Amino acid sequence: MKQKLLLFSSLLLIGLTSNAQIEFIKSTIDSNTSARPYAVAASDLTGDGNTDLAIGTYNGSKVAWYKNNGDETFSPGVILEATGTAALSFIESIAIADLNNDGFNDIIATGGGSNNLVWFQNNGDETFQPAQLISSEIDGAGAVKVANIDNDPNGNLDIIVSGYYLDGIVYFLGNGDGTFGPMKILAQEAANSGPGSFDIADFDGDGDLDVVVGYTSGGFIKLYDNKLVQDGLDTSGDVPFEPYTTTVDSDNGWLWSVIFADVNNDGNLNIVKSDSEPTTGNATLAWYSSDTAGIETTFTETVVPTSFSHGGAVNVADINNNGYNDLILGNSYSSGVDLIVFEGNEDGSLGEELILDDTTGTIFSMALADFNNDEKLDIATISYLLNDLNVFFNNTTLSTPSFETTEIVLFPNPVKNTLYLKSNKTEDMKVSVYNILGEKVFNSTLSAIHGLDVSNLSNGVYFIKLDNNNNNKSTFKFVKQ
Repeated sequence: MKQKLLLFSSLLLIGLTSNAQIEFIKSTIDSNTSARPYAVAASDLTGDGNTDLAIGTYNGSKVAWYKNNGDETFSPGVILEATGTAALSFIESIAIADLNNDGFNDIIATGGGSNNLVWFQNNGDETFQPAQLISSEIDGAGAVKVANIDNDPNGNLDIIVSGYYLDGIVYFLGNGDGTFGPMKILAQEAANSGPGSFDIADFDGDGDLDVVVGYTSGGFIKLYDNKLVQDGLDTSGDVPFEPYTTTVDSDNGWLWSVIFADVNNDGNLNIVKSDSEPTTGNATLAWYSSDTAGIETTFTETVVPTSFSHGGAVNVADINNNGYNDLILGNSYSSGVDLIVFEGNEDGSLGEELILDDTTGTIFSMALADFNNDEKLDIATISYLLNDLNVFFNNTTLSTPSFETTEIVLFPNPVKNTLYLKSNKTEDMKVSVYNILGEKVFNSTLSAIHGLDVSNLSNGVYFIKLDNNNNNKSTFKFVKQ
């Protein structure tokens, strides 16, 4: 059974029977974007501590960014210039990262019609350089992500892109100065498989970044293991990836989103998929756990029933700050409920569907971030058919938790930017962070108020040791997304 929201103007309320009253306020940032917004990304683009927004549009083929004013408003969108050989046609995806290590986040975009991968260099003064071409050889350039997939000791970031008509995933090794090596193949499948959505994380906990891919035309999900070698490269200068012997899932109609996430809150990554055109007997929304360790594992599917059949953007995060991850799904169609959430429970299960919004369909992309610096995750979405950019501000009020004298919870987990401490303790704690290989990454202080900034960590599994904590459980595991 669903719980239906009452909609009052822009205020959307969800009543939960658990320890939280989830409350979101919808704010339309731009009701008239360039035609057909297709992708949204969030990060601090100005260095002022506020999380800004960037979008890419499909028909309009424009990249625009919106400055966060710090008061739950955003400045009007600024269109970035992409002309000549770096022109973009049918923008499929955007990402935000500091490609040249100058301390300012840049914007990366792909054009499926132009086969182009470009980046807009951040000048550090709220302006950007015109688009600079990285590659024009990605036939059907689609989803794009940035990560250190070769374990570069300098932390130089690489770019990974799906090539729909290449039937594969490609990557470009970064030099740390905004230049990149030649295009290399990460994964290649049979003709007409059409890779779309993919994600990158340390799925198997071995200290390197693995890749999961949703093949839109082929209808299957496949996982690729990064084979860690010295300096991350083999003798040919490539990052070696080996496909798992068993596909994660098959017979999907039109895979829209495939991501890594810890759905059941056991500290291990799962795989989540949403299908925009599920075939008979196939799930719109489901998640998968590996049955054993190693690339020969099989996968167990857990179906999450939904009120609509056309799955769009999907995300997993702790939106009510209770220490358990929740599952958020957008509708890729314009009819029916548009944005829903399933609350994560202590036992690893998900609660019943709760409706966040039924006014802004065609949610092709979403980004989660704390846009108003209140230590709660908000949701930014685009509406493809309405030409809208919206932010749902999270006004959730938690019941006061009762802790035993030694109980400590770190949240959210997985975490993108800031890891917070929930405890009866008020003093700051000295902490050490280790990677999966047991190597110390850094020492710092974890503040109950300000949290711990982990945004510079590569995606993967880490351990945090509370050095001055007397709790028997002084070491905690977290996942950086």
